[in-house]
Amino acid sequence: MGSENSALIALSELKNLEAERRAREEAERRAREEAERRAREEEERRRREEEERKRREEEERKRREQAEREAKEREERLRLQEAEARARAEQEARLREEQMRLDAQVKMAQKKARPKWPYAVIGLLAVGLAIGGFIAKKNADEAAEQARLAEEERKRQQEAIEKQMAAIEALRKEMAELDKERKKLEAEQAELKAKLAAAQSEEERQAILAEQAALEEKIKKNRRRRSSAKKKSAAAEKSVDAPVRKGRKDKISVDGDLDDPLSGL
Repeated sequence: MGSENSALIALSELKNLEAERRAREEAERRAREEAERRAREEEERRRREEEERKRREEEERKRREQAEREAKEREERLRLQEAEARARAEQEARLREEQMRLDAQVKMAQKKARPKWPYAVIGLLAVGLAIGGFIAKKNADEAAEQARLAEEERKRQQEAIEKQMAAIEALRKEMAELDKERKKLEAEQAELKAKLAAAQSEEERQAILAEQAALEEKIKKNRRRRSSAKKKSAAAEKSVDAPVRKGRKDKISVDGDLDDPLSGL
């Protein structure tokens, strides 16, 4: 009977020891799992923070680039507007100057064409009047020719200004379209970068890389076209700042002395 009790006690102790061992192992397992979970959460937190930091930096970089581009575009538009205003002002000034010069020449020709010898000798009056009429007609014809040439010059300059304005407006539209295209290409480029980062297979990566290469060629072409448009814009502004002027006569020449319609006869 005593041996049976001893065996039962020993068995009970073994069970207790086994239970304690299992409890200890379970606690250790749970502790390991908890530590691993915390480590994973910490790593995930650091990864998210790093991604958030990169995202903020990328957004800030894009905002700076966008602000710089918009500032350059505003500056370019202002230059074009100033060039247009200068061209219009110069054209109006030239037209006013030409009109004033023409009016002065016409008045001078009319003044000189008036005969100042109303009491000439009767015998020579007919000849004097004929000569005076001839000279007056000649002066009037020359004044009319001057007016015609001035009008042609005004029209030529007006056409040149209109062509310059049309060229500047076309450049403005072209630059706006190119900038719109650039923004679209940059958006596509960012989208491809995101796809490449999320690619699951090498085949998918190669396909995305091929798309990126083709897109990069489009971006380079857009950059070259924008550079060319800027050069054309600068050339257009230069042509507006330095308009070409044709030579012209400053005054009407009159043969003979109109104060003496008889020219010494």
